[in-house]
Amino acid sequence: MKQSQRKYVLGVIAIFMVMGGLHRCVEPFTPQIKKYSNLLVVDGTLTNEVGTQVITVSRSSNYNDAEFIAENGCTVTVQDDEGNIYSYAGKGNGKYEAEFYQGDLQYGRAYMLRVIANDGEVFESDYQTLRPAPPIDSVTAVYEPRITLEDPDGLKGYQFFVSTSDPGGNTRYYRWSMEETWEYHAPFTVAYMWDGALHDFSFPDDRSTCWMTMDVPGIFTGTTRDISEDVLKNVKLNYVSTQSDRLKWRYSLLVREYALSAEAYEFWSGLQKQTQETGGLYESQPYMIKGNITCISNPDVKALGFFSTSGVSEKRIFVNPPSDYVYELPCLGDTITPRNPIEDYPASAYPVYLFKIPLPMGRHTMAAAERRCFDCLERGGTNIRPDFWVY
Repeated sequence: MKQSQRKYVLGVIAIFMVMGGLHRCVEPFTPQIKKYSNLLVVDGTLTNEVGTQVITVSRSSNYNDAEFIAENGCTVTVQDDEGNIYSYAGKGNGKYEAEFYQGDLQYGRAYMLRVIANDGEVFESDYQTLRPAPPIDSVTAVYEPRITLEDPDGLKGYQFFVSTSDPGGNTRYYRWSMEETWEYHAPFTVAYMWDGALHDFSFPDDRSTCWMTMDVPGIFTGTTRDISEDVLKNVKLNYVSTQSDRLKWRYSLLVREYALSAEAYEFWSGLQKQTQETGGLYESQPYMIKGNITCISNPDVKALGFFSTSGVSEKRIFVNPPSDYVYELPCLGDTITPRNPIEDYPASAYPVYLFKIPLPMGRHTMAAAERRCFDCLERGGTNIRPDFWVY
């Protein structure tokens, strides 16, 4: 379960504050709560997509701890309403994967999740019917300021929006997830490498340009149940500011749309309010969000989370760098001189990469820097250009 989705575990109990009279200070009270710790937490959405699909199983942490506790060693299966059973294999860190093939998952068929935990307790979801998601009409981006408590003067960046509709009026309940990809560069070209001896050096492939892909945190839902048309326009999605280097070169957002049942919508929208919209004491109080996972082996054992099914539609957008300054990770050169010899670098720093600094009369000196300043792979991205990447 992603960190943003796990936060609701911390909000299952009302937060109380000890208050005195009108002229007394308000003092926060942190309750010692154990009732909702060590509960099984299930996160999974079964889609119509062929290939690998993932269910995450974990345990809730104590109220005061924002810790992910993976539940490994479970038996995880999905069963459809015709009796077909699909098994998931444990991959570590609470993740369980199954491969689905053409014809396995069909619209109109219902699916149920079963988890046998390490302690032998058996948990099941209710049956969820797989329904198609309508095509996304548009994904747009507007470069606009955003005021936050941390930055009252306003951030600068792109606000993303999604618009969608179902002419048949069959969807009504929506959720969106996002995957972001951005290009980034290593500013220095390596000329030498020091590993106790100095070598002429270059990488076997291009390490100057890389791409990073990550899931966007947060929960985003919408519904048309209170309006006549099944149409949503300009629903706010994520905001990307110039205070990270995501917008330095080129940025892309892939939006995935899910069609929810009314029950699934209530769960996800409640979770959205808990994790993203909860204000102070006088605004909204955290509460236990009811999922669809129950312990059939022991009704007294509680579980958290939701298993849902949905078709998926996708749309991608690209944005170019804004004209405003965009933050970039600093890369500073450490010039090698007789007073700062390369030999002073410890073996724990090897390999030390160096670049040339031109001097008059065709001469040059050397400077060292962090490896990420030469090798973009050091930041965890890939130097293989994504198939979808366009300029």
